[in-house]
Amino acid sequence: MGVLAWIMSLAYRIVFQCPNGHNINLEKKCGKASLSESEALKLFGSEELSCPYANCGWRGKASEAKLRRILPFNWILAPAT
Repeated sequence: MGVLAWIMSLAYRIVFQCPNGHNINLEKKCGKASLSESEALKLFGSEELSCPYANCGWRGKASEAKLRRILPFNWILAPAT
């Protein structure tokens, strides 16, 4: 019986707010131990976002949305079998 190896990477959940006030979550891996608002916008500002609320319909770049929160977490990847 083999041992299952898990791979962990540092990642961030960045919460943006669309112009209509809805939260949009973006999760990305990033090797930095900490991330400031300006660094987050440099790294992820060109990401395309879509508001998850069906009645809103906002779409645009992350740099056009308001940055609400930066939450670090460990991204755990199971090995491919």
